Parts: sequence; C-alpha cells; structure tokens
Amino acid sequence: MAKNIKPPRMRIGRRIKKGETFKVKVRFEHPSFTGLGQVEPETNPMFNRAVPVTFLRNMLVYYGDDLVSRFSMTSAIADNPLFTFKLRATKEAPVKVVFIDNNGERWETSGDVKLS
Repeated sequence: MAKNIKPPRMRIGRRIKKGETFKVKVRFEHPSFTGLGQVEPETNPMFNRAVPVTFLRNMLVYYGDDLVSRFSMTSAIADNPLFTFKLRATKEAPVKVVFIDNNGERWETSGDVKLS
C-alpha cells in the first residue's frame, strides 16, 4: 500500500515577520480504511475485518530542531486530509512535518521559514 502513496505537500506563507504567527498547510493524499466491511453479505451480513486497516496515526511538527506539536489520530480521519495550523515565527529555520501510519510507515515534508 505504501508504495502508491505520494509524499505530503506543504505550503508556508512568504511574508513572515519575526514574532508574528504564520499559517502552515499540509496536504497528504493517504487513504484511510477502518477495515470494517461485510465479508459475505449474502450468507452472513455481519461487519468483519474485510480489508486491512490503514490510517494516519501520528503527525509530528518540528520547527528547527524542536518538536513543537504532536497530533494523534484514529481511523476516523478522512481520506486525503488537509491540515492547517499556525506557528509563531521565532527564527529562520525549516518546518518539518512527519506522518506515521498505523503500520509504522513514515513520510515527511519540509519548508523553510524566511523572515522578512
């Protein structure tokens, strides 16, 4: 499954002043399956694990070398999520976002913060 997933994409504002907050948007085209489905709807209409479970479990946000935020998610997260959050501009440093799914697969994206 992980081989077909493209890396996440990030957008950071261009005019960032020291001490002000700036917006970060991260889009990740990742499927989310609870795994529940009817295996044999004709003979046994019960929900079982029909397909393997896959969903984003954690999102870690680093500003420079510091871990500034950690998001924990469940299988209820939507397919292809878009995350938007704000950070305070304290220095010129990269913002890195790391995604980890329930199978331990990792993806990351980063962007540089340039102060104006």
